[in-house]
Amino acid sequence: MKDSSSKIAGAFLIGGILGAGIALLYAPQSGRETRKDISRKAKRIKNDAVELVEDTIQSVNEFVGDVRDKASEILEKGVELSESAKKELVKSLEQGQKVIEKQRNRIIEGLGL
Repeated sequence: MKDSSSKIAGAFLIGGILGAGIALLYAPQSGRETRKDISRKAKRIKNDAVELVEDTIQSVNEFVGDVRDKASEILEKGVELSESAKKELVKSLEQGQKVIEKQRNRIIEGLGL
C-alpha cells in the first residue's frame, strides 16, 4: 500500500510541477518573477502531495484499526460461544449420566440384585 501511495503522490507532484511550469513559462513576466512563481507553486504542490500521502496513511491506519477491533470482537464471541458450548456439553453429559444411572438401577431391580 505504501508503494502505491508513493506512486500516486509522485505522479501528482510531477504533474503539478509540469503544469505549473508550462503555465508560468507562457505568462508575461520577467525570468526572476517566473522562477519565483515556479518555486512557490512547486512548494505548494509538494505540500499538497505530502498532505495527500499523510491522509492516505491515516485512512489506511484507521481501516486497519477497525479490522483489528472487529477481529477482537469475533474472537471474544468465539470464546463466549466456546464457554457456552462447554457448559451445554457438560449439561448433556450430566443428563446422559443420570439416564445411564436410571437404566442401571432398572437392570439391577429387574435382576433382583
